[in-house]
Amino acid sequence: MTLTSPDAEIQRLSYSWLLTARREDLAHFRRLASLAMREWGQPQRVTEVVLHGVTELLSNVARHVGDPRCTLELSLLGSAVQVSVSDRSSELPKITLPDWTAEEGRGLWLLREMADGLGYALTEDGKQVWVRVGTDVPGV
Repeated sequence: MTLTSPDAEIQRLSYSWLLTARREDLAHFRRLASLAMREWGQPQRVTEVVLHGVTELLSNVARHVGDPRCTLELSLLGSAVQVSVSDRSSELPKITLPDWTAEEGRGLWLLREMADGLGYALTEDGKQVWVRVGTDVPGV
């Protein structure tokens, strides 16, 4: 899908899915994200961080949110790819120094270190968590 911004010089390419976050479906959404990265001509470095973002953000909804219905959106915004997940919880994500011996609890920390931006915002229905990865290819 191509959306044109109010500034007609900039195009915003975007894919969005309404879904129920379940661990058993993560591979499916990683494949869809990988196809989008290939379509947008993104290099392996960008694709790897985007796929990690898809996995981590959807896993967090499945693990921490009572209502796992959410929206996953991939957007090419100029010189960055953004992965965002909107869910129905107003509980904000917590990024802490990981316990390297634990089996989980380091995903957002790693994602923050790998990406060019990580953030969140409260919305009318819950929150949106996003990760942004700078591209090596100018936006379309």
